[in-house]
Amino acid sequence: DIDEAFVLSSFEIATEYLKSCFSFIFKASEEKVDAYTIGTWSSKISYNSVKKHGTAEDIARLPPPNFPTLWNKSCGRKFLLEDEIVHDAGPGQFIYQDRAWCIPESFQFPEKINRLEGWRRWLQGAIHVDGTKKWRIKPYRTLRGIDLPSGELKTEFKISWKPIFTKMMEAPGLEIPTELKDIDEAFVLSSFEIATEYLKSCFSFIFKASEEKVDAYTIGTWSSKISYNSVKKHGTAEDIAKLPPPTARNKNKSCEGSNPGKRGRDVTWHHADEAPANPEKQRRTQEATKADIAWHLP
Repeated sequence: DIDEAFVLSSFEIATEYLKSCFSFIFKASEEKVDAYTIGTWSSKISYNSVKKHGTAEDIARLPPPNFPTLWNKSCGRKFLLEDEIVHDAGPGQFIYQDRAWCIPESFQFPEKINRLEGWRRWLQGAIHVDGTKKWRIKPYRTLRGIDLPSGELKTEFKISWKPIFTKMMEAPGLEIPTELKDIDEAFVLSSFEIATEYLKSCFSFIFKASEEKVDAYTIGTWSSKISYNSVKKHGTAEDIAKLPPPTARNKNKSCEGSNPGKRGRDVTWHHADEAPANPEKQRRTQEATKADIAWHLP
C-alpha cells in the first residue's frame, strides 16, 4: 500500500510538521533547503541548534534540556513526563536571594544571538525552561536593572542589549504597540525592516560589509559598532556628522535628534554610583512600569 503517491503525500505532511517545529530552517531558499543532506537535517533539528538559531516559537516547542522521556514502542514516539503548558511569569513569581523576582534564578541571556532574534525577544519576550516548567518571560525592553539578579546579567543587558535595541526603537515612524497580543511575527519582521533602514541612515559604514557578514553580527557586536568611539573611528563623514557632541555620558549614544521616550518604552536604569535620573528619565521609567503592570493584567 506504500506506493509513490503515498510517499509523496506523506512527505508533504511531514514537511509541514517540520515547518511548524523548526521554522528557522525554512528561512533559507527553497533550493538550499531541498539540498540539505539527512545528516544536516538531523544536526539542524537538534536541541542545541534550535536553542541557538530557532525563533521564539521554535524554542517554545522544545522539551526541557535533559528532561526524561519514555519511549512508546507501540507508536514509536517520545512523549514528555510533564505537559507542555507555558506559564506566565508574574512580577513576583520567583522567590530567591530573600526577595521576589519576575525571572527565575536560572535565567540567562542567550549567547551569540543575532539582531533579528534579539529584536524578537526585545519586543515579545521569550520562553525560558526552569527545571521541568516553561515560563514566558516578559519583553526584554521592559526589564530593568532591579529585575536582574546578578551583576553579570545587569552588565550584559546594559552593554549588549540596550544600546542596539533602544537605538532601533528610535526609528522614525516606528510605534511599538502597548498590547503584547498586537506584537505578532508580522510586526516583528516589519518593524525590524524599519529599524534596519534607520540604522543604515545612521551607521552606513557597518553595512559596507557583505550582507551575510552583517546578518551574522551578534547583538554585542552591534552595540559595540554603534558606540560613539566606534563611529568616530570607522564612520563615514555623514555618520560622524550625525553624532551628538561628545560628553562623558553620550559616548555610547549615537545619531543626534533621537528621542526614545516618544517611541516605545525606554527602561534606562542606573548604577548606584551614577547621578540620579532627571525628570524626563523618571517619567519614562514610570511609563515602563505601567506598561509592565499592564502586561500582566488579564
